[in-house]
Amino acid sequence: MKMKSALSMMVIFVLALVSIGAVSAASPDYDIGTVKVNDRVVSSSDVNSIVVERGDSIDVEIWVEGQSGGSVRDDVRVKAWVGGYEHSEVFEKTKMFKVESDGSYKKSLIVDLPNDLDADKNGDAESYTLHVEAFDSNYEERQSYNLKVDEKRHDLRVVDVIFRPGTTVNANDMLFTTVRVENMGDNKEEDIQVRVSIPELGFLARDYIDELIPHDSDNDDGEKSGDLDLWGRIPKSAESKEYEVKVELVYNRGHETVTENYLLNVEGKTSGLDVDSVISVDSTVKTASLSEGTTYKVMIANFGEERVTYSAEVLGVGTWGSASVDPAFVSINAGETGELYVKVSPSTAGSQSFTVKVKADGKVVKELNLKTDVSGSQFGDIRRGLEIGFAVLAILLVILGLIIAFTKLRSDDGEGEEPELEAGEESAGQTYY
Repeated sequence: MKMKSALSMMVIFVLALVSIGAVSAASPDYDIGTVKVNDRVVSSSDVNSIVVERGDSIDVEIWVEGQSGGSVRDDVRVKAWVGGYEHSEVFEKTKMFKVESDGSYKKSLIVDLPNDLDADKNGDAESYTLHVEAFDSNYEERQSYNLKVDEKRHDLRVVDVIFRPGTTVNANDMLFTTVRVENMGDNKEEDIQVRVSIPELGFLARDYIDELIPHDSDNDDGEKSGDLDLWGRIPKSAESKEYEVKVELVYNRGHETVTENYLLNVEGKTSGLDVDSVISVDSTVKTASLSEGTTYKVMIANFGEERVTYSAEVLGVGTWGSASVDPAFVSINAGETGELYVKVSPSTAGSQSFTVKVKADGKVVKELNLKTDVSGSQFGDIRRGLEIGFAVLAILLVILGLIIAFTKLRSDDGEGEEPELEAGEESAGQTYY
């Protein structure tokens, strides 16, 4: 029994030693010397806290001092960190470096505070601790400093921007933009101007949000964030390229401005070609027969500022017929109209489709998808032609028969009658007494 108790105590003692060994001890080879935060020397015993604002960057300057008689350490790092942030760790650390017993080593770190870190506690700045560590694989040195994070006096944020129909839009189309704004500052903001602009195109849309109360406010009577819908038309003369879109918040009587930049792709006219055309066709579906084709009238209106030469290319007809364009091209002055005629001559019956590409100065500006319903067959048309020919021949024969009959009838009516004699003439017959 005594032996069992002794073994239990030994196990507990060994576990305690292991636990103690797992905790890094103070280093006999180096120490943390002077520490500066934002160019100010700080101490763990300072009564006053280091006060920064949410979203700020903290500049931390750390001196690591080698201890006299200490060993050389070549795996030392320095780390500065702030706890208490819900979504991730807030820290920065150096790469490994060597520390010798007679050396002083300056290391600089920049710790970025999240812009949504809690910064209000019943109207006061939120308290945190700034930890500074120098450590290696076996030892560590640590210092802690009081830190307070406060809200900025004015701090509006562009939380999200939504473009409709999307980040690609056609020239001359409407661009709709929804901007979501949030107040992360300490003051209530009023008369917030929201602007969406494309400086290169001269595009500008703007409107106002009446007011937003602070995000950390306990007042539930106001809105802490708000959405605003803006819209405007992309100029029809816009070239096809990417444009920079500026979303701006102007507030605090114009003394504060927040700007966020985005990219918008505009599909417009090709650079160097100023064409604004309206192109239509008299009908997209027409009927034809194997003996008789059909013609499509392509109507063009030039609303541009210069004279443009239009032509047409017909595709997809070769397998079932032939096509031609008359005239081959037409030049249309600015503000005028013109026509091209596409004639289709089918050789195969059925529903046939083809495409007409209309070009302006050699560049395709419109594609027309057309259809021709072709009726009949080659043999059917020949038979119909023969039937018509026989019918005409029969009519001619009837007419000829009537003429012959009429002529014969007149001849029969004239037989047995003597011709009348002129005055003074006598009959040449004999005279009997």
